[in-house]
Amino acid sequence: MTKAKKPKFGGLIPLYKFSLNPYPDQRFSSCPFCAHKTGQRKLPLFIHIDPEYPIALNYTCRYCKQCDLLIAHKHEIEHLLTTTFKQLNPDAIGNDYLIIGTVEKKAWRENIQNPKEPTEMLSQIHDFKMAHAEIRMTRPGWYGPDQEPPVRKPPQSSEWVK
Repeated sequence: MTKAKKPKFGGLIPLYKFSLNPYPDQRFSSCPFCAHKTGQRKLPLFIHIDPEYPIALNYTCRYCKQCDLLIAHKHEIEHLLTTTFKQLNPDAIGNDYLIIGTVEKKAWRENIQNPKEPTEMLSQIHDFKMAHAEIRMTRPGWYGPDQEPPVRKPPQSSEWVK
């Protein structure tokens, strides 16, 4: 019996697991999954904004070497997208977006010098290994042994809105 292959977007092998942090007041100097110290990785993230706006955004993520996990901060990404799209296309601000993977740094630099069609860039994109997961935190406090702590609701976006 053969395994069903996960559909790929980019032409390169998948790299990194990816999580999005929706809490602007929380940072991750330690990995939320394994508790090891995190470092930083500056990578061009490939983001698709509905309906047809692909963009490669050079962004510094938190990185856990043990888990091979990138953590991006949602409010920072949305701030950069808002700033960029105010100039490019203000109608795209507030649309749904999906962070698909990373772009090879060399290809990203070349694309800045000589812009290419998005279809040409597909061969230079690494998908993420793991499906996108937004981090969720529980509320602090004391809870009895039979009580589950409630999940803290992330704040609404203040910039990336229609």
